[in-house]
Amino acid sequence: MALLEIRNVSRRFGSLAAVDDVSIAIEAGEFFTLLGPSGCGKTTLLRMIAGFDLPDAGQILLDGRDASRPRTSYG
Repeated sequence: MALLEIRNVSRRFGSLAAVDDVSIAIEAGEFFTLLGPSGCGKTTLLRMIAGFDLPDAGQILLDGRDASRPRTSYG
């Protein structure tokens, strides 16, 4: 199982698709970089992974747990 798995994640701001159907699996111990031109969605994707923004579609799994939806309970 991947440590971080991004499944078909999309994020829109109005009519602009900042992130469109991104999928990737990153295993524990792997070195991974996000490279791309300005405005291609790198920061938006990182903000979703960190939990600052929620994806409009898709899932972000951290160690098998869905981190792409707000928590409704703690404990």
